[in-house]
Amino acid sequence: MKSNLLKKLAEGPMTFTFTKKNGEKRKMTATTNPEWIPGGEPIEQRYDAVITVFDLEKHEFRNVPADLAL
Repeated sequence: MKSNLLKKLAEGPMTFTFTKKNGEKRKMTATTNPEWIPGGEPIEQRYDAVITVFDLEKHEFRNVPADLAL
């Protein structure tokens, strides 16, 4: 499932909802596509439990759960 999510995020922006560590629901529009990231640098995925994305609303990098249910 993580590979499918990574593939979709690499194609461009997508909007999804996930549960934060504190239990709060969060809606985010994000991508891993360098064309949408200031500076155009690719994101290196360093951890298995999370996916690093660029939040297009907050203009910051964020980590979301890798088991995100879409």
